[in-house]
Amino acid sequence: MPRTSAGPAGIRVHRTRLLAPQDFTVLDGIPVTSVARTLLDVGAVVRPSDVGVAIDRAERLGLLDLDAVVDVLDRANGRRGARALRRAIAAYRPSTQKSELERRFGLLLEDDPHTPGPFFNALVDGETGTHEVDAYWAAERLAVQLDGFEFHRTRRDRERDAASDADLELAGNRVLRFTWDDVTVHGERTLRRLRMAGGWGPRQSA
Repeated sequence: MPRTSAGPAGIRVHRTRLLAPQDFTVLDGIPVTSVARTLLDVGAVVRPSDVGVAIDRAERLGLLDLDAVVDVLDRANGRRGARALRRAIAAYRPSTQKSELERRFGLLLEDDPHTPGPFFNALVDGETGTHEVDAYWAAERLAVQLDGFEFHRTRRDRERDAASDADLELAGNRVLRFTWDDVTVHGERTLRRLRMAGGWGPRQSA
């Protein structure tokens, strides 16, 4: 396990001598740990749910190498963080399924002069954990989740979604969920709901 010591104000310094050559690289002239090794180290210091968020973010940025993660875990030797990373990888599902729905939603917003642009794929703190939301308006504390059929059809999926929404709402956020039909068939109705929730522009089209 990396040793932790005090550094400059607000920074914790982690040190370890257990780095294989494949565990680090150089970025802009600065030695940094690889994404796979960073995920292992993150698993030792954050909540298990946050490891899954980190994996999903790495995948969205095109930085996730599952073979490298498996290699890191094979060499973990019971290191703290390995269990959390193994569980998160076992539950991991690539996020490409929603990409077309997200694209359509972005185009819908672009065509509406009354709705400001959100942060996409934002990490938002709930009462007990951090959640990735598909779109977020920080000033209004308004989150939108886009429900593609593949990942939102089972009872377990619905229970997971409800728990996430509840945690976000208990932290003072409002959560709206939209389906494929909401975005592609009932776009104007969806925009009206967004305007009402955010307090933007007219609620009905001219």
